[in-house]
Formats: sequence, C-alpha cells, structure tokens
Amino acid sequence: MREFVKKRIYYLDLLKIISIFIVFIYHIMMDMYVVHPMHNLKFIESIIVRPNIHLAMVACGIFIMISGTTLALNNRDEGPLEFYKRRLVRVLIPFYIAYIIYFIIRVINSKTIYIFGGVPKWKFIFTVLGLDEYLFANGIKTFTLGVGEWFLGCIILCYIAYPLLHFLNKKYRNIFFVIMTSYYLLINTKYDMFHFTIPSHLNFFCQVYNFYLGIFLSSYLSENNSEKKTSELILNVALLFVVIFIYFYAVIIKIPDNIKTTIFVISTIFLFKNFEDIICKSDIFKNGIKFFNSISLEIFLVHHFVIYQIDFMISYKRTSGVETLIIILLDFAITIILAIFVNKISCFM
Repeated sequence: MREFVKKRIYYLDLLKIISIFIVFIYHIMMDMYVVHPMHNLKFIESIIVRPNIHLAMVACGIFIMISGTTLALNNRDEGPLEFYKRRLVRVLIPFYIAYIIYFIIRVINSKTIYIFGGVPKWKFIFTVLGLDEYLFANGIKTFTLGVGEWFLGCIILCYIAYPLLHFLNKKYRNIFFVIMTSYYLLINTKYDMFHFTIPSHLNFFCQVYNFYLGIFLSSYLSENNSEKKTSELILNVALLFVVIFIYFYAVIIKIPDNIKTTIFVISTIFLFKNFEDIICKSDIFKNGIKFFNSISLEIFLVHHFVIYQIDFMISYKRTSGVETLIIILLDFAITIILAIFVNKISCFM
C-alpha cells in the first residue's frame, strides 16, 4: 500500500498560527482588562474589535475554512468511519489530556472535587465527545471546564459533516455551491427567526459554511501562482481594498456580521496566497511554521486555562506595563511548554 504523503501549503499553516495568536492575545486582553481590571489594554481591544469586524472571529473563521481546505487537499478516499476514527482521535486525545490537567488545577484551587454544581452524571458523555463547551454555549449545563471553548465542539461537528460535504461538493459542485450560499445568506439575514440560543458567530449552522467554503476553494487555494497575471494583480488589489475598507471603515455596514467576516476571511486567505513562494525560500521559516503548526491544536486547548491560572495566582492585582508584558510572555512560554507536553503524551496513546 502506497504511503500517504500530506500536501503542505505553508501560507495556510502560517495563517492558522497567526489566527491562534490573535485568539491568544484576545483572551489575554479579555481576562486582564475586561473581566479583571488588571491593566488598561484598551489599545489591544481597539485593534481587535472594530466597528465592522472582530479579528478574533476572523481568526476562528480562517481556522475553520483552512481546516476544510486541508482536509479536501489531503482526502484519502476513505470511508466515513475510517475518517472519523483518524480525525476525532487526533482531536479528542489531546482534549482529554488538557481537560484532566485543568480539572486537577481546578480541584487544587477549589480544594474540592465537586466543582460542577450538581450536573447529571450522564451529561459527561458530552465531554467525552468534546461537545461540552459548545452545548454549554447553547444553554445546556455540562461538565465543561472551558477547554477548547465553543470552537472545539463546532469544529468536531464540521468534521462529522465533512464526508457528506466533500461528496456533494465533488458530485454536484456548482449547484451545491448555490444551495450552500443561499442557505448561508438566509440563516444570517433571518437568524432570529430560527430561535437559536447561541450567538450566530458561535453557531455550527453558520460556521459550517466557512468549513464548506474551504472545501470548495481548495483547488484554487492550492494553485501555484508564481507567475503573476495582470488579472491576478487586479484581484489582489481589489481584495486588499476590501480588507482595508472593512477593517478601517468607522461607520457600521448594515450587513450581518458573519457575512462580513466570511468576506474578510476569504480576502485574507487569497492575499496570503502570494506569500507561499517567499515562505518556501526560507528553511528556517518553513521549519518554524511546521513546528508551531504541529502543536497548534494543543496550543488552542491549553492557552485559555493557562491565562486564567496565571492571573488567578497573582490574585488579579493591578499590574504595570512591564509586569503586564512579563505576564503575557509567561502566558506564551507556559502555553508552548504545556502544548508540547500534551502533544508528546498524545503520541503515546
């Protein structure tokens, strides 16, 4: 049997890393500035939260869309059960390890193992499935510790949908694109009509379009555009204008936020496509991207509770600028070390 060789597109990996970094900084800002007034991080908030776009939501959209792209590019023509086993094991094993680590930390902090407030035992199945925080965001009490947040459950649901989405995209590409796009426009313009309890930007039924779009665009995103055509240059200028306009325009554009985010995400990904040749010329850059991408899931799983724990340990005291910078660097260093630890343990399981 021929060994499967994964196709690696470095600009997509780089975008995933940038996306995780944006979410990382956003969560630091939220805990140190919004939730606990430890330091004035209004400047960071003003960069991330704009009138027409929220960069943390853009980061999540990029990660979800790229996930669809990479799965399509590396499709093994395996059955759904084989795909689920391979993909979910890769996601859930690190999640279980991160969950156990944070559970131990919470028990030590609380000095009791009873930290869930009487949640029925049968609901632990949601944690086993990695859906606990996503369902909690839908108003369902679970044994969530916040590990992976809403995003983990959302991406798992996208993985579950992948075999069907890939099949329909392959067999009925154009008509399925029209159907999916019409669906996306409908659910976002008439969101209140569906009576969801979860905000639209966290909802799988909205985010699945970004995942599908990654599948749909996979062939375009993998093309080598080393020879720039005039049409491509015009497209790049237009996409750059779109990104700059949405980011800096101070008046709220009356379009559903998810649609603006998807437009921003697509434009950003296609703009970054121009950096592939530049990245490939540097082995140091490529190796750095490979390393961080190999632990990107683990970074995502552990970063939030690392931030929480460090701020908790210093009792949420007011910090100076230098102290805040040290805390941020400490957050980053411990997150990387813990992510490597979780990754290595996962490899043995």
